[in-house]
Amino acid sequence: MPKFSLTFAWALSFTVLSAQNAQRILYVAAHPDDENTRLIAHWSRAEGRKVAYVSLTRGEGGQNLIGPELGEALGAIREAELRAARQIDGAEQYFTSAPDFGFSKSPEETFSLWNREQILEELTAVALEFRPDVLVTRFPPDARAGHGHHTASAMLALELFARLDRERAAHGGWAPQAVYWNTSSWWAKDLESAAPSDSLVRLQIGGYHEALGTSVLQIGTQARSMHKSQGFGAENEHGFRTEYLKLLAGSPRAWSPATPTPADPEYARASGRVWHEVRANRPWYTDRDSVGVKRVELAVNESSKPLMWGDQLLAPGQRVERQAAPGLPAWHVTADRVHGEQRRPCIQADPLSVAADVPAVVATSRRTIALQVRFTRWALASSFAVQVRLPMGWKLLSPAQLQWTAEPGSDSIQAFTVILQPGTQPTDGALEFVLDGQPIRKVTLIRYGHIPHREVWEDGGIPLRYVPMKLPACRVGVIEGAGDDAALALAQLGFTVRSLDPKRMTAADLKGLDAVVTGVRAYNATPGMDRANALLEPWIRRGGRLVMQYATASSDRTADQMGPISFELGRQRVTREDAAPTFLVPQHPLLNSPNAISARDFEGWVQERGLYFAQTWPAEFTPLVAWSDPGEPEAKGALITAKYGHGTVTYCALSLFRQWREGVPGAYRLLANLVAHGR
Repeated sequence: MPKFSLTFAWALSFTVLSAQNAQRILYVAAHPDDENTRLIAHWSRAEGRKVAYVSLTRGEGGQNLIGPELGEALGAIREAELRAARQIDGAEQYFTSAPDFGFSKSPEETFSLWNREQILEELTAVALEFRPDVLVTRFPPDARAGHGHHTASAMLALELFARLDRERAAHGGWAPQAVYWNTSSWWAKDLESAAPSDSLVRLQIGGYHEALGTSVLQIGTQARSMHKSQGFGAENEHGFRTEYLKLLAGSPRAWSPATPTPADPEYARASGRVWHEVRANRPWYTDRDSVGVKRVELAVNESSKPLMWGDQLLAPGQRVERQAAPGLPAWHVTADRVHGEQRRPCIQADPLSVAADVPAVVATSRRTIALQVRFTRWALASSFAVQVRLPMGWKLLSPAQLQWTAEPGSDSIQAFTVILQPGTQPTDGALEFVLDGQPIRKVTLIRYGHIPHREVWEDGGIPLRYVPMKLPACRVGVIEGAGDDAALALAQLGFTVRSLDPKRMTAADLKGLDAVVTGVRAYNATPGMDRANALLEPWIRRGGRLVMQYATASSDRTADQMGPISFELGRQRVTREDAAPTFLVPQHPLLNSPNAISARDFEGWVQERGLYFAQTWPAEFTPLVAWSDPGEPEAKGALITAKYGHGTVTYCALSLFRQWREGVPGAYRLLANLVAHGR
């Protein structure tokens, strides 16, 4: 679970002293990318208000448009993107420990997996630190919010308001004065014609500001575009727009600018700042290092008047350096001759990290399996003795202990061979590497240009699964999508895999292939899918099998349609990973060859069943499975298939990409059927 954070340590941290009557606004929502960056930019940059956004989650349950990271690593990316957005729109950033477990259809389900009281305590701590005058929610506290996390965020904001109001005396008479919902025509179609009142405020935001040298809406759009892993980049917006605030609780507030704006010369005289941060001489440290990381706290008075920094009065331009207190977040800062200042958080690392060439090992027979494993040294220590652990029934044909000496940051690549022992019933488990009695973890390198580089440490065990199958020889082409492991999963099954580039592939590249699999969101994110469709159509007609993993029902398509038979996507999904399947055509070849698919193959799934199900389809398609979340009608568009000439076209909206990484056996058995049924 992500750690609770009150920190606003990004590239820089500012102490701003401005007019005493600057209104303070705490914007509350559920995920990174839920916030209204244009409105936040207007309040913060143009009107001089103090604004903070609290995202209850870090977005680790979502999808990733820019790379293969999921789970905790994706949460780190989306957290960094959110902090980068705040650097543009001028607000502060907070988080709570609420986990993002994927799409939720009700607040009841959300609160069954969130610690409601703990999150409320964390929100209270945020409020006591930031001291907002007004709380603003992005969503309504009811089903109109469309996502259980969204509804829960508004409900918690109202609970926070009520709690602080009750405890007003304990906080020196302070409490927020109102809760507003930042509504829009998305929820209320008659907003534009509604008359302003004490309970409904109409704000015009935007315009060009001389002191800023740009349009406020442009700033907001640029902040929004930092959510790159969500694909929210947009053309810069200019001019004006109308925003609406609906009073949910408390007393109506005045929304005229409370302080001088940056366009006003008085603004410069009304404010000053002390720039400060903590710097470290190394980007990481470990508990095996004999030399600690040096941390220095820096401060510079960038005002034209003396200012207090803690208990110290700084003259204009005065620079102070002192040893940083333990526990303060620190940055490692360097200068690049081309890119300028480069910075990244200084974090604690393990002495070693491990990385295998596959996310999981799936053995379909008792054959030997070769692995390439990379060990990377993070500690200053130079020698390591590593032990290897396997579950029952698995045998290591390589040395069970390794010793080597390496340079810091260097890699040692080791080859391992495992085999299932004859006459045993192998136990599902993990191949683990152990140093000093502790399992060695893997590290995901976050390396994107729009956010600081960092590492995310996770469980380094490699799942081992024995999933006996008799599979035919099969040659499969893969068109990459937005970061799934289809090619690796197919290779684990022993199929021959060929990578296909839609922009460069030819009919000759399809020759000899039995099936082609498109990655998740390939029809949203991979250029050239129209061209691929044209090449795939005659190939399918002659006997090829096209398997399309899920795409989103959005306007960012890279092809006019998915495959040779048109069908419509919707937004149906089944979020309960234990939802029982109903097999609609139990005797269909896809459900029986080479594996007889049963309800058992849907055991042990993680996060969800599937998303963006097909909504409507022509009679050529046959839906194969149906299921539902509690209280909802059955959805039949998760897996549909059709004959096309001598070949087949299949749309699979199941979240197989999440299952493959966890070594879920049924997901591999189903993949084998998708590409090889009837062979």
